Formats: sequence, structure tokens, C-alpha cells
Amino acid sequence: MELLLSLASFGLAASVVMAIVRTFSSYDKYQSRLASLEEPNPENPRKLRRGQLLKRTISNISRLFATRSITREVQNHLLRAGIPLKGEEYLTIWLLVIIAIPAMLYFFTLSPWAVPIGMLLGIILPRLYLKQKQEGRLQALNGQLSDTLVTMANGLRAGFGFQQAMDSVRRELPDPIAAEFAWTLREMNLGCSHEEALVNLGQRVGSDDLDMIITGIIIQRQVGGNLAEILDNISKTIRERARIKREIKVLTAQGRLSGLIIGLLPLVLIAVMLLINPDYFNVMIKDLRGIIMLGTAAVMEIIGFLLINKIIDIDW
Repeated sequence: MELLLSLASFGLAASVVMAIVRTFSSYDKYQSRLASLEEPNPENPRKLRRGQLLKRTISNISRLFATRSITREVQNHLLRAGIPLKGEEYLTIWLLVIIAIPAMLYFFTLSPWAVPIGMLLGIILPRLYLKQKQEGRLQALNGQLSDTLVTMANGLRAGFGFQQAMDSVRRELPDPIAAEFAWTLREMNLGCSHEEALVNLGQRVGSDDLDMIITGIIIQRQVGGNLAEILDNISKTIRERARIKREIKVLTAQGRLSGLIIGLLPLVLIAVMLLINPDYFNVMIKDLRGIIMLGTAAVMEIIGFLLINKIIDIDW
């Protein structure tokens, strides 16, 4: 374990040194000057200079580890989560977390189990954070769709064009819907057709309710009809779907909490025992009876977790 930790620390130190050298070199100096011209004059230039230095260091480290084939899918997840990072930057931070958490746990506990437990936490926690941000942003956006349709329908009745109605949503409603509509309007102004820009919006957001709206708008543009009335009907459907979702969430709250506790509590207790007093738990690993008990418990935990998820997963 100590050898693994030493090798990981050496790799991290070497990567940081290389990145710092590249940061203070003349590499990409023209791009840095152009980027500085686009930013407003700060109130505290020293603080901004330190922030730029940290950002450049992370960016330089990311070039050592990440490749374009890996970052493309990660970048899509970051866009859906609303996290202002590049894919390679997120992967670099993820790698640093995987190295930093085991080092911190080993420093405070001096337990040989700190390295694998810390690496497991470093792998899981950034992914959970990204998923939580995605779900939160998607839930916030779905909650704004009804107001968005009402605003667009009222604008169309007032004589606005389709792009003007979308621009009114961008101006009157908060993020994340305003940011997504601003992106779509920018694509339209740059030459994309309305259908292509709307399809890109649906793929970028990943919302079933928004896909229903986009499908209705595209069909109306192909066959004709009263778009304001179509948007009003879709708005009523979305409100009813949201009401049913809230009822399902309330009815399944106890089951979801039970599944979370059943899945995490044994793992957390084992990790705490391994960090605090490894000898107390070693008998479960070294003795055949303990191994059989652990295997049986793991199988039963997985079966219980799957059964609870099957019960609360309502397909409607």
C-alpha cells in the first residue's frame, strides 16, 4: 500500500511540476492575451491573476491526461449539468481527487485500507456530484417548461414571430431555460434551421417533456396549424404529468430511502471499521466462515436493493 501511495504521489508531483513549467512558459501566450481582452476589468486584479494561474495550471495538467475521444461524452454530461468546465478539466480534477483522498485518509488514519477505500471514494464522489447536478438542473428546467409555453403562446398571440417568442422567454425567465434558449437562438442566428436548432436543444437537455414540445413545434411547422393553441395544450399536458410525478415521488419516498439505507449502511460501517480498527474486521476476511458470511450478506443486500428498486420504479 505504501509503495502504491508513493508511486501515485510521485506521478502527481511530476505532473504538477510539468504543468507549472508550461504555465510560466511562453506556451499559448497569444491565446491567453486574447482571452484576457475578452474579460472585464476586475476590481481585484491580483485575485483574478491567481485565479487565472490556477485555471491555466489545471488546463495544462488536463492536456497530459485527457484525450478528445474520452472528453466528448464527458462534455455532454457537463453541459447537461450546467458545470462550466471542459471535459478534460473535469477528468483532471477527477484524477486529482482519486489521488488526494487516499493520501489524506492515509495521513490521518495510517491504515493500509485507507488507499483502496480512498480511491473508491475518489472514483464515486465526482460521478455522484455530476449526476446530482444533472438531475437538479433537469428538474429545474422541467419546472419552467409550463411558464415557458405560456410566455411563448402569449407572445405569438400578440403578433411575435417564433424567434421573438423564444427571445421573450430568454429575457423574462431565469436560468436554466433562459441559457438553453439563448444557445438555441444563437444557433439560429448563425444559420441553423429552426428544426435543427430545436433538435440540438432536445439532445443537449435530455428532457422528455421538452422533447414533446419540440416534436409539436416541428410538426406544426411542417403541416401548419395554430402554434399558440398547440403550446397551450402541451402546457396542460406537462402540468398534469408534473402533478402525477409529484404524487409518485411522495408515495415512493419511503421505499427509496429504505433502498438507500440498505445499500449504503453496511458498506459505510465496514469502511469505518477498516479505517479505525482493521484488526477487529480482519477475522471476517481471513477466516473461511467470515468470508462465507460476507458473501451471503452481499448477495442478500444486492437482491434486496434490486427488489426495492423494482417496486418503486413505476413505468407510466
